[in-house]
Amino acid sequence: MSVLSGVRVLDLTHYIAGPYCSQMLADYGADVIKIERLEGEVGRTSSPMHDDVSLYFASENRNKRGLSLDLKSAKGKEILHRLVETSDVLVTNYGSNVPEKLGFSYETISAINPRISMVHITGFGATGPYRDYGAYDGVIQSMSGLAELTGHPDGPPTYVGTFIADHIAGLQATLGTMLALFHKEKTGKGRFVDISMLDGLVSLLGFSVAEAKLHGINKQRWGMSDRFQYSKAFPTNDGYVFLGAYINAPEKKWKELAELIGKNEWGQSDSPFLREEERFKNREIVDNTIANWTIKHTKEEAFQLLQEKGIASSPVNNLEEVINNPQIQHREMIRTLTMGDVEVPVPGAAIKISGKPVQEFTAPPALGEHSEEILGQLGFSEKEIEDFIANNIIGFETNNHSLRELDLKL
Repeated sequence: MSVLSGVRVLDLTHYIAGPYCSQMLADYGADVIKIERLEGEVGRTSSPMHDDVSLYFASENRNKRGLSLDLKSAKGKEILHRLVETSDVLVTNYGSNVPEKLGFSYETISAINPRISMVHITGFGATGPYRDYGAYDGVIQSMSGLAELTGHPDGPPTYVGTFIADHIAGLQATLGTMLALFHKEKTGKGRFVDISMLDGLVSLLGFSVAEAKLHGINKQRWGMSDRFQYSKAFPTNDGYVFLGAYINAPEKKWKELAELIGKNEWGQSDSPFLREEERFKNREIVDNTIANWTIKHTKEEAFQLLQEKGIASSPVNNLEEVINNPQIQHREMIRTLTMGDVEVPVPGAAIKISGKPVQEFTAPPALGEHSEEILGQLGFSEKEIEDFIANNIIGFETNNHSLRELDLKL
């Protein structure tokens, strides 16, 4: 049995942060009902696309059931409120005032079901002077200081090459969900979980905050290096290999590295390279010598030779190499979803728990794919469901075709 079996989550999300949170809950067995507007969430039509499949949507919405619903209508709100009665969590990343407008504010849903929790992800949080400001990932990377901390010292601020603010917020929202569920188990009451994308990235700044505040160190951009553990990427004949903490390596590791690159004398007792402080003084010579060795190898060859000597290192992989990496494949971190005729590779579930906690991956739902099933479980009759369809309260799709277009009967 999956660890979250029996937990029902209402997913009123779009873009990345909210869908990523609810997808993680679905991966571990929660019954996640994705509630979308009749035309679908924006992620369904966002680029990139492949053969009419949104890769954007596919990467954040597996293992969910789909319900397409007009939440601006009274009947749509009634259906949502019926779902609230039997649900444990509602996750949303719409703007701070949208839940109230559409009838699913925490005050509204907790009055219906005091045991339900609401996880609300926004750019800046539910409180504060910026609560109503708009935000995207790059906005948060900029405001949090992450962009200023990233890049080379003589270059401009640089953005991380993936939507890190969104995904960190999704991770923290998942943790917030679990804390709220734990609280409910102890008290029988739900909680409001307020997740800010800005808070999420600021929480990762670590000692950089103290350095800036106590010592005035605001310029902390180090490129591919680390001032505490001297690390660097070196050129190979097909790319780069990254060495971690090589200059300040323990003496035994340093001798092994020196032997590997053909500099046995660097490990001798009278060598000016034996002690760490002397290596730092001569680091330009050290770096040039290592580079002369790495350039003779492929990045995979250099990586394997270094690791055989216990030297922390890695090839600097492109995405194709990540997908084909044997360690990543062994850990099932690249999975495949079948969407129509398209096989879509997506990242796997990162949290490994003994047993079989992760359910088999299913493709993201077509728009409203499970509407009839979900409404039937809520006790609505076939006639009521037909009326909902006729009045554009709910919508259906299967294999990207509307049931009404196919003239199928319920």
